[in-house]
Amino acid sequence: MPEAFAIGGFLIPTRPLGVIASLLVAIWASGGIAGRLGLERNVVRGIAESSAWFGLAGARLGFVLMNWDAYRDSPWTMFYLWQPGYSAYAGITTGVAWALFRLWRQPAGTRPAHARALSGGFAGGGIFLTLLFLAFALVAGGDRLRRGDQVPDFGLRTLNGAAVRLSELSGRAVVLNFWATWCPPCRREMPLLDEMQQKYANRGVKIVGVALSEPPEAVRPFIESMGVEYSIWVDGPGEDPASDRTRELFSRFGGVGLPTTYFIGRDGVLRAIQVGELNRAILQIRIEELLSSGSG
Repeated sequence: MPEAFAIGGFLIPTRPLGVIASLLVAIWASGGIAGRLGLERNVVRGIAESSAWFGLAGARLGFVLMNWDAYRDSPWTMFYLWQPGYSAYAGITTGVAWALFRLWRQPAGTRPAHARALSGGFAGGGIFLTLLFLAFALVAGGDRLRRGDQVPDFGLRTLNGAAVRLSELSGRAVVLNFWATWCPPCRREMPLLDEMQQKYANRGVKIVGVALSEPPEAVRPFIESMGVEYSIWVDGPGEDPASDRTRELFSRFGGVGLPTTYFIGRDGVLRAIQVGELNRAILQIRIEELLSSGSG
């Protein structure tokens, strides 16, 4: 399944979109089943809707609490709800608990019917989500990199013109970040990437930023103005002056928009993909997962 798709200049993550769509289906289906059971549709839909909202809030709060060290210095970022960071277990637990509380407040004789309506509605939402993800996977095609794939070797250049290859980083955990100078979320996440490089360098982590379709002459002064020190790779002279190896590489990885970050284990296997702006919690979690993965 693709991580996201682009509409104009906007990146739409597939998983959040799928979850929200499935919740809407669950709310609608719960009301439909309620009508067939002789219940008040609006009452059941209200329980389903509030359970969905409480579930989403619980998913966010659960993730924040489990990763509080990543939010401690800037706690307001927990309210950046568009950024990744939701716990499915906390969300389901919270949503079910709220639904049970609302069911308990219904007349005793109607509770089983209300429960059937809600269960059927959310089961329908789950089926819809599964079918939606299958459709996304079919549309994506089969030639892009997926989690669990061995990442192919490639070569680019540093800002100083030195030739570099991914294979030179064998045995290290690699965070490969595609970005561009014109991309606002790319610029916002660069200080965080630089901080994480300094924090994890002695544990065998290498963060590499690949400047997409931009010449070294444009990238170098921008990097100097940002003051970041992690590695930046750019396109270099090749046999075909018209070719753009960074763009070809991004296409081979299945990229759809910027920023996109690929997390590669010590064994060269792609472990995770993050489309869109990184936050501290997600970046720390992904890096720790890389360090705990196989070493080849």
